[in-house]
Amino acid sequence: MLLSIVTSSFTRPADTNAYASGDLVANSTTAGAVTPLSFPLNGISGTGQTIVLRTRLSKTNTSPTNASFRMHLYEAAPVVANGDNGAWSTSKAANYLGNVDIASMFAFTDGCAGYGAAAAGSEMRLRLSAGATLYGLLEARAAYTPGNAETFTAYLECLDSY
Repeated sequence: MLLSIVTSSFTRPADTNAYASGDLVANSTTAGAVTPLSFPLNGISGTGQTIVLRTRLSKTNTSPTNASFRMHLYEAAPVVANGDNGAWSTSKAANYLGNVDIASMFAFTDGCAGYGAAAAGSEMRLRLSAGATLYGLLEARAAYTPGNAETFTAYLECLDSY
């Protein structure tokens, strides 16, 4: 078994408009311009199974107040119906893999960080072809007030069995 960490990041729009629970947190306020997070597995998935063990999230804003998020994962890039700060709504139901909640974040001097993991036995167990890419969208799960143009970085901790 091999533990791999894949990462992807985006910078949200240059505003401090508060999110409501259920709003999309993304790189653009225009639906057609939203780019999902992209996690290239770069061949870590051989003929075996990939298990997403944990999702970590960091952000450049140092305030952890109401910093509660849900990472939605897909095996094909979803198309979003709304832009940043609109209700989370996407296509690709057949390619939806599930979600991981990052219920809280902790303040550091250079930003905030938190993580979420599935309960034992309910991890995302995926059969992926070599070189597959996972895609993610971030949803606010509380009334979160963002930092101006803050950057979010997501890390997927994947266990690969061959």
